[in-house]
Amino acid sequence: MLTPTEVDTIARDLLAQHEQGRIFQAIPERLPHMEDACNVQDAYVALLLKKHKTTVGGYKIALSSKQTRDWLKVHEPCAGQVLATRIYPSPHTVKVADFVRLSIEIEVCVVLDSAMSGTVSAEDVRANLRSLHCAYELVEDRGADLTKLDAKSLASDNSWNGGVVMGPAGPPGLDLTNRRGRLKVNGVVTQEGTTAETMGGNPLDAVVWLIGHFGKRGRAIKAGEPVITGSIVQSQFLGAGNVLEFAMDGMPPVILNLV
Repeated sequence: MLTPTEVDTIARDLLAQHEQGRIFQAIPERLPHMEDACNVQDAYVALLLKKHKTTVGGYKIALSSKQTRDWLKVHEPCAGQVLATRIYPSPHTVKVADFVRLSIEIEVCVVLDSAMSGTVSAEDVRANLRSLHCAYELVEDRGADLTKLDAKSLASDNSWNGGVVMGPAGPPGLDLTNRRGRLKVNGVVTQEGTTAETMGGNPLDAVVWLIGHFGKRGRAIKAGEPVITGSIVQSQFLGAGNVLEFAMDGMPPVILNLV
């Protein structure tokens, strides 16, 4: 295991890389264990919170989609923490030039009605839903070579979260099993997928995993904190000038303008 000093050094390196807009480099040789990567993530996020004078406002699950795991050849999920100042309501406008390389993921976002931690079931989560939303994750991969990615390097860099855009609330009682969603780019459907692509075949299974993951680290997912559950299609690399509309069947759409 890494010492606290080693963890802090890597976290500060990551902060500097982001500030300088440097290309992402995988560092599996610096991260002996996934636990080390999670410790680095916590230290890196703490630096971000101090820099941006904010708090953790939500969470993400990376690599929950089988499509994405197969595409990247990384076969374990990762968690990330979303800064409160990076959670945006729909419609939202993003300046693509603010990212080294921006990609978009289309996801179901879950909001709990009370805090949850430790061992829970999908039914426990279902009974504790406050709302469901269509959402985009704004992914900052810093131009990574996606053929040379590993879960530890991804986790340490806070699983590349650059923000979340949330659509209006949908009905919390909606059955999420195999629910279909569609992405329109400039009014034309370009991608379709279903919630069967998410971990366990249902976004609530992904939330169960996330609650357990952070529970082991002594943390709870609090009431009102958005949890994005993983993309139902591969990441989308889209440039300025595009208008995106994503909706799951039975849920209001979420709108994103790229400029």
